Amino acid sequence: MKTKYKKLIAFFAPLLLSGCEKFNTVDTPINKTSTESAFTSDLNAAGVVNGIYGQMSNNYIFGYNIGGTCFFAELSADNLVINPDSRTDLSPWYQNFVDPTYSFSGSNSYWNNIYTLMYTINSSIEALTDNKNLTPAVNKRLLGEAYFLRSFCYFYLVNLYGDVPLILTSDYTANIRVARNSVSSVYDQIVTDLGKAEGLLDNTYVGGDAVTTTTKRLRPNLAAVNALQARVFLYQKNYAGAEAAAAKVIAQSEQYAFTDLNSTFLANSKETIWALQSVNLGYNTFEAYLYTITDQGITDAQPSYLSASFMKSFEPGDDRKNKWTDSTTVSGIVYPYVSKYKRNYLDGSANLEEYPIVLRFAEQYLIRAEARNEQGNTTGAVDDLNALRARSRAAVTADIPNPLPDLSSSLTKDQLKPIILNERRVELFTEWGHRWFDLKRSSTMDAIMIEAEKYKGGTWVAYKSLYPIPVSEMLLNGLLTQNPGYTK
Repeated sequence: MKTKYKKLIAFFAPLLLSGCEKFNTVDTPINKTSTESAFTSDLNAAGVVNGIYGQMSNNYIFGYNIGGTCFFAELSADNLVINPDSRTDLSPWYQNFVDPTYSFSGSNSYWNNIYTLMYTINSSIEALTDNKNLTPAVNKRLLGEAYFLRSFCYFYLVNLYGDVPLILTSDYTANIRVARNSVSSVYDQIVTDLGKAEGLLDNTYVGGDAVTTTTKRLRPNLAAVNALQARVFLYQKNYAGAEAAAAKVIAQSEQYAFTDLNSTFLANSKETIWALQSVNLGYNTFEAYLYTITDQGITDAQPSYLSASFMKSFEPGDDRKNKWTDSTTVSGIVYPYVSKYKRNYLDGSANLEEYPIVLRFAEQYLIRAEARNEQGNTTGAVDDLNALRARSRAAVTADIPNPLPDLSSSLTKDQLKPIILNERRVELFTEWGHRWFDLKRSSTMDAIMIEAEKYKGGTWVAYKSLYPIPVSEMLLNGLLTQNPGYTK
């Protein structure tokens, strides 16, 4: 939202990974590229939108990019443990005392990075609307993706910060004087944008030219739109809408399905609805590098491990505990860690074996189960949960003769609520802020975080469920107000 966000930031960096999806880019320097010239050819227009994915993928966790919710929002919640004394840069997130003046790794923050991304998205929507220069199919596809991406960004802004400015144009001189809009009005815009995207996209996956079909699931399609609709409707408590949107994805059994737990996070698995691709040549997933604890124990590079409360949340015979967590013992101390992604960031090859998954099939079952339960259809909710549990069930052993048994259809709505919340925890941990957001919307955050602060070493107060608005942004825009509870 700062005036430094000139014209299009679109031509970000070549995503030319040997053996991977090649997202075409354009060689014109950023400062010489106008919106008009960028959208006069299919190649250039695709390059602009490809640049958005490049921005999202680049250093997407530690750059406080939108994907950083996989780690930082998880630190704020109760699934991870760090040593706050040795990682003082992470302790504000872990102990929940993020200061409005905190530097956020220099001048960067989620706020700045997401709104920077939004500038390119808004520019693209403007240029693609009623564009007569592009092939109709390309124009339609790119416009659908742009609407989807704007809704995706606003979903994260509103869940991280609450009320946020609703910026829908690329006029940055006007955008720096916009007040915060209510959460409900932002959600209304998200729903509107997703509705537009739904009418523009289909269920195929396309490559860097936005035309050629591919098996790589690196661009959002109609299923991604429906998946995000399901989540948004759930958060809005539009349970009928959430159930219907999730059902659209679940019904595509040829395209999407549960996989073996060891295959779930492999590139283009049938669990994947939409994934990102590393923009760093030869690298696999950063998650595998960040979370895998070696015999060196906790280090600056691998600073976190799984909390005791999280490890206790697995039921006996849940194979997700066996396949998606591991442990290392150092000096007699056991460090359980995340092992969903197993292809180390530094051990990649030209043919990437894993992509960070943004939207995943299993979430749709969890959404539909919760939506059905809230509508009084406990039988349908149990059916969905049991389908997920069947995929997650370990083999029978002498110690566990009845691993992860089916839930009873006699459970009541109120009995199912904490079961669904726990299923979401053990399924979606360290993925895109789910745990942090789930605690807020389920009204369980205060009780759980007060307990978590006993080992975190912080002091929990309810207002901390929202991050503060950066003071640097408030100085630029006098109409911005701070979230309640923060004094600066």
